[in-house]
Amino acid sequence: MSIPAQMMNPLPAHNTARRLSLMGLWIACLLCLVLLSAQQVAAQSEATYTIQPGDTLGQIATRFGVSVEALAAANAIVDVNRISVGQVLVIPGAEQILPTVISRPGETLATVATRTGYPVDQLAALNQVDAATRLFPGQPVAIPAGSAMDTFRFGAVTAFQHPDRIRQGETGWLAITSSRPVSIAVTWNDLPLPLDTTVAENGSAQYSAHIPVPALLGPGPFPLTLAYTARSGVTVSHTTDINVIDGGYPSQEINLPPDRGALLAPEITAAELVTVTTAWSAVDTPRQWQAPFLLPISSQYATTSAYGIRRSYDGGPYNTYHAGQDFGAPVGVTVTVPADGIVSWAGPLVVRGNAVIVDHGQGVFTGYWHLSEIFVEAGQAVSAGDLLGLVGNTGLSTGAHLHWELRIYGIAVDPMQFLAESLFPPAVEEGGG
Repeated sequence: MSIPAQMMNPLPAHNTARRLSLMGLWIACLLCLVLLSAQQVAAQSEATYTIQPGDTLGQIATRFGVSVEALAAANAIVDVNRISVGQVLVIPGAEQILPTVISRPGETLATVATRTGYPVDQLAALNQVDAATRLFPGQPVAIPAGSAMDTFRFGAVTAFQHPDRIRQGETGWLAITSSRPVSIAVTWNDLPLPLDTTVAENGSAQYSAHIPVPALLGPGPFPLTLAYTARSGVTVSHTTDINVIDGGYPSQEINLPPDRGALLAPEITAAELVTVTTAWSAVDTPRQWQAPFLLPISSQYATTSAYGIRRSYDGGPYNTYHAGQDFGAPVGVTVTVPADGIVSWAGPLVVRGNAVIVDHGQGVFTGYWHLSEIFVEAGQAVSAGDLLGLVGNTGLSTGAHLHWELRIYGIAVDPMQFLAESLFPPAVEEGGG
């Protein structure tokens, strides 16, 4: 029995060619995927980091979630204390499948770093791109393994909150949570920030501090550095920037009465500054206040000179500023304590006149100048609303008024900020960014 030719070749030749073509395309696509996957693994396994000035091997290991020993072994480092700026390190363990976050429209690697809480150089190394790289919307960005995308992880530190910008002359806050009590040191613009510490029942610890910005500090980014010693004995640290923005303060020219201009003589002002600086420099007094600050004078008396105004005396240069808030009021008007505290100074001064300084704890002090009468004494505990003294016109003053000053760690900041805002940092939520 013969088989008809059409049954021996049931499909037309052009259909067979089409099927072969589709199969070839499918195989090519599969091969591309395999190659891309291999390239991705290879790229991840070759993740590198270039050592920057100030880096230590322990610091780098902490950033990438690896041990110092593993990092040293992967790079044939014999002495972990001898590394060089510019040296390129291979990051071991990068062949793992890393978690990712999805970039948003207009984002760069730097903005993703800010959003996730990781250093931009760490993300650049993990993703093998430049730190300034602009991302396309929806692009996945690898973050360190074992970390949730919205959780800041810095060794024992599980939450680190701070503002990204502060206005000249105002105060920000920072709040830190650690999984266990650690000896933490924080500096901002090289100023050590004393930390208030609380240990919770679960063994975690919370730390808080204020970030006072001097009125004359120029706008721009200034470094905030957190450091602590790990159980291994290695000091680990994290640095980020806080931007200072312009306060927009106006200028004021002051003409002093002839009999008071001599009070600005350097030998007088310098000696008095030593006295008051000693009175407002303590940082070890526990926090005394438990409620928002009150105005120290009746609200019927208006501000005559606000904090931060750049000042010129008798036609001189505008090289000083007003370190407090002035309220115009007649001699004899009562002045009260705005918050609980302990009087650290009470007495006459040449420039500031009859003066009182109150220590509210945690490095926060308030000062009251040019009083006609003083009703408290050094060492006395005072409560919000207590009578402190009476408005006067003593010292370097052009008329009866109250000068109210607020200093944090010795830095004069705008006292009016704390009538509308709390001096407490917000509650720290574990895992917050």
